[in-house]
Order: sequence, then structure tokens, then C-alpha cells
Amino acid sequence: MGGLQQFIASIPKTEIHLHIEMCVSSASYEALMDKYDIPHDEKSSALTDFSKIVSLQSMIESFFFVQSFFREPVDFQLVVDDVVAYAQRNNIYYIEAFASPSMVLNRGLIGFDEMFDTLVAGFERAQKKSGVDVRIIVDVSRSFGLKNAQKNLELTQAYLKRTGTDRIIGIGLGGQEIGNPCSDYEPVFAKARKAGLHVVAHAGEEVGPESVWEAIDLLKAERIGHGISSIQDDALMERLKAEQTALEICPTSNIITKQYVSKLADHPIRAFFDRGLNVTVNTDDPILFSIELNKEYENVASSIGFSRDELMVLVSNSLMSTFLSDDAKQAHWSRVQKTVGKV
Repeated sequence: MGGLQQFIASIPKTEIHLHIEMCVSSASYEALMDKYDIPHDEKSSALTDFSKIVSLQSMIESFFFVQSFFREPVDFQLVVDDVVAYAQRNNIYYIEAFASPSMVLNRGLIGFDEMFDTLVAGFERAQKKSGVDVRIIVDVSRSFGLKNAQKNLELTQAYLKRTGTDRIIGIGLGGQEIGNPCSDYEPVFAKARKAGLHVVAHAGEEVGPESVWEAIDLLKAERIGHGISSIQDDALMERLKAEQTALEICPTSNIITKQYVSKLADHPIRAFFDRGLNVTVNTDDPILFSIELNKEYENVASSIGFSRDELMVLVSNSLMSTFLSDDAKQAHWSRVQKTVGKV
């Protein structure tokens, strides 16, 4: 395995399904708990008792709990620092990541502009210093309903108008999938597309293939987060293959939440890949699932049987599914190939 680990570590990578708040280190969360005098009983278990995650709902509850530690705008600098450190550990040079403002705004302690000023400025500085380029997709969130999603889009548009930043590139639909169909959010996505924002959606993570159909037909989602229930629908898989719609596959996340698969060997990523679908490998929530991108690639090789050549296809899929320009994609891919050729 040493040879495989070294090979994977040597590959310059992109990641396109990552929640930045769940990339923050345990040390940073401990620092926030100390800063805000969070009770010891909560503090001691906050980052160690994720064994209770047995579904998407329990994962979201854990997500909201640790997100509640952010109470001042400056706290989000910890997010920036830890996302960049995560990227450097995993040889990731470009990330399109979700940032989730709903819980933060609902607590009333930090405003949208304050949160994103810290993130945008922080990632700007980090790119100049480290070369790691992190672009933000604002999670409008289905967990809080349509009006909240509309509000998040409006705040995003106002922020972009005020700042002119290109660091925020689109919106995404995350959150509790059961009881919150994609169809409910069609007006939000139509408005976002009209404004020139990229749009992506979690779908088919804990709901059947109908969720993926809605995401691509109604929301016009450019990528699908997870999408693993697509394995149940041959017509859907043919559609995804024909249009090469990227599936943002997060293997470890899927086996921990256990909705459609409980062990890596049974994960549909192999079947998707063999059928010619555009699959990518991602981590979703590194701190919740104790997983990083290098290890995720190692797992699909060792437990699912992806060869080194196939791993390179997955790496290429991820890059080509980003929202970078075609010229940037080709330039990055040439560099990746040259780097790997030297190993």
C-alpha cells in the first residue's frame, strides 16, 4: 500500500464536494469552545462522539452543533486556515466548496456580509500565499425551507453586487432531503441561473432517483451531490451518461449515513464508472467522517478495485467538472500529467 499511498499523494487534485465548516480541525473547534466557555460535558464529546451518525439527519444535527461554535466573524478565519491546511495535506490545488450561512444567520450573531467578508478575504490571501484556490458555493439549504433559501440567494446577489468578488461562484441545495423535494426550490434556482450563478444540488443521497430527475430537469443542476440512488433507474443513468452530468460521489459519507450502501465494496461508484457516467471522488465532511481526500482515493482503489489508470480518470473527471474555464482546465491537466509522469 505504500506505493499506492505515495502515488495518490503525488497527484495534484481538485475537490468539488466539500463543506468548509466540516473541514475545520479539532484543535480549532477546541479553541472556539474555550473562547466561548462551552460546558465541559458538551466540549468533551463534541468532536469524538460522531459514532452516533447513522443517517443524513443525524449528520446534519452534528453539522449544526459544531457550526454553532462560530459566534464572531473572525472565527471564520479558522475555517480558511484549516481548509487550506487540509488542501495542502492532500495535494489539492483547487476546491469548489460549500459555505452554509443559514444556521449562522438564524442565531443572529453574525451577518451574511460579515461571514463572507472574512471568508472571501481569507481565501484571497491564502491563494496568494499558498497557491490553493478555494471558490465558494453558497448553500441555500433545504433544511430551513423555501423562504430561507430565497433569502440566502438574495443576500448572495446583494453581496456580489456590493463587492464584485469572483470568489463566490454559485449556489447549492444541501440539507435534509426527505420532505424537501428539489421541486420546491425551482424558483430559487431559476433566479440564480438568470443571474449567471452556477447551480448544483444534493440529490439521491437519501431519496430515490426521482430526486435526481428533479434536480436535473427542474433545477437544471450542473452537478449532482451524491446521486447514488441513480443506480436504481436505468433510464436516469443513461441520461446522466449522455449529458455527462457530474456526480459528486462521497463514498465514506454514503456508507456512514447508510441509506443506500453500508460498505465500500458495495458502493455504486464502480457500476457508475463502468457504465460511463461522470463520477468524481470527494469527502463531503472530513471532520465528521474522519476522512481526507487522499484516503478516499486509497479506499476506492483498495476496497472497490480502481486501478491507477482509473484513479487518474477520476482525477480528470473532478477537474473537468469544475467551473474553471476550459483553458484553465487544460493547463491544470497538463501540469497534473507532467507531475504524475515524474513519479
